[in-house]
Amino acid sequence: MTIAATSSLTRIFSRLSGFSVSLLLLPLAGCGHGAIVSAATVDPQIVVAAMLQTEQTAWNANDNITYASMYTDDADFINIRGQVFTGRTAIAMVHGQIFAAPFKGSTITITTRLFKLIAPGVALVDTDQVLTNYAFLPPGIVPSSTGTLLTHFKYVAAEQSDGSWKFISGQNTSALPN
Repeated sequence: MTIAATSSLTRIFSRLSGFSVSLLLLPLAGCGHGAIVSAATVDPQIVVAAMLQTEQTAWNANDNITYASMYTDDADFINIRGQVFTGRTAIAMVHGQIFAAPFKGSTITITTRLFKLIAPGVALVDTDQVLTNYAFLPPGIVPSSTGTLLTHFKYVAAEQSDGSWKFISGQNTSALPN
């Protein structure tokens, strides 16, 4: 990450009145190393939004390692076909497979529909995810409209002992066409 980018993030965080900024590192796709995106005392919604942006950027770069880095080592992940995967390593593996075939070169846009703190340090996050430019869809999945797959992806994010946030669970559900 460049000094200018770091300075820009510092300015953004410093404009958030009432927030103390103690920066942590979180990987971003395309950077090749950690980038500053979270702060221990910043509103969790801002931190989770940065995590979702990292996921979106990683997906669009077909970067399964960075995509999976948003999850804990023991995270629970259910894909759009209902298959269950446990742990960051499994999440990276399955995304490596889909980035190599059906979703190679695809583009995803993630929009948050709901962010709700359900307990101190635990958030429920519900998103709409629009996927385009895919090669083909997995068996049993149909497009929501021509060339577009809409999914509803629900996450549980939790603050970790080091003050960072990670997804501990994620479930993706394909939205059927009307």
